[in-house]
Amino acid sequence: MTTPIKTPAYITDECFLERDVLALRKIADEAGCKLLYSPKANSVSTVLRKIAQHVDGFGCSSEYELKLVDRLCGPETPLHLVSPLLKEETLDEIGSRLDHLTLNSLSQWALLRAKIPQRTQAGLRVNPELSFIGDPRYDPCRPNSKLGVPVSKLAETASNDPTLLQGINGLHFHNNCDETDFASLLATTRRLQDRIPEFLESLTWINMGGGYLFDQAENTSDFFRAVEIFRDTFGLMVFIEPGAAMVRRSGMIEATVHDLFESDGMQVAVLDTTVNHMAEVFEFQFEPDVLGHVDGGVHDYLLAGCTCLAGDVFGEYTFDTPLAVGSRVTFLNMGAYTMSKAHRFNGVGLPTIYTRHNDGTLDMIKEDTFDAFAQTSGVAEIAIA
Repeated sequence: MTTPIKTPAYITDECFLERDVLALRKIADEAGCKLLYSPKANSVSTVLRKIAQHVDGFGCSSEYELKLVDRLCGPETPLHLVSPLLKEETLDEIGSRLDHLTLNSLSQWALLRAKIPQRTQAGLRVNPELSFIGDPRYDPCRPNSKLGVPVSKLAETASNDPTLLQGINGLHFHNNCDETDFASLLATTRRLQDRIPEFLESLTWINMGGGYLFDQAENTSDFFRAVEIFRDTFGLMVFIEPGAAMVRRSGMIEATVHDLFESDGMQVAVLDTTVNHMAEVFEFQFEPDVLGHVDGGVHDYLLAGCTCLAGDVFGEYTFDTPLAVGSRVTFLNMGAYTMSKAHRFNGVGLPTIYTRHNDGTLDMIKEDTFDAFAQTSGVAEIAIA
């Protein structure tokens, strides 16, 4: 019996997920590096459990992500933490669980170094001072960046006061986003090789971060060369931690048309989902992929979300088959930064979460409720007055 899908719905397709994770596993093995997953892209429980079977650990960004991975994937799962904010109480509570900890600044290192457990390998995030992202909102190397120690400062410290860096045995960098050309990664590698060669020789590991879409790259030779430089020239264990590259294609959002009307000559279809369920659609102002859309199709529609935000629209789409009230609309490639950023503006519930297994069966994982919404408003107990 087929499970009826309650919309709006977020659906993970395990077939797509497993295919993309295994493809990255193969690339990492061929390059001789360790593969981590960054759960900030997608932390749905079934996704984390599936990915855990194929990676060398998780690159987390917060205490809650760490605790979630630990609970779902078990105490033997290697955990890495890199975050601009690291509280003393966080180290007190979960520091002993960390395999690798990346400090964001030299001041953070000076403040917390004495509290880092002996079993935890400490590293620094370095800002290579190379920008490849046009939008400064997403550029870790923007002027006055809060992310990492500038490589010029690191080189100066390593030369003039190396005792400040004693106890650091790794580096982490991440200075790209949704990139399909690995030339920028190789350029970053050579920047570090040129600026801090002696310091690199004193380390044992380096994390090259994520932000690269391996499945869309025409040539990965620069990636292999970057790994080779760190691994063979400096003898480092190399980590990569893709997020979106593992999960984007495995997720979709299914919605239902609840209203159709004409506005200035355009047919508007109001759906029971919203850009608030796909926050990056609004942030980046792009039109997401929709199943059934065809260029030059017969029937044109403006697909709109269900909130009072005027800009809650997905774009203009054309279909060969007309939409009607009750029609289903499926947004593709929604696996990354969708549920991890989704919110309930206007009191609209979050999508019901489903998993489609390899055999085609469908399981409901979680349904949003009014009680969950009320609790975010500070209502501890739901009672009828």
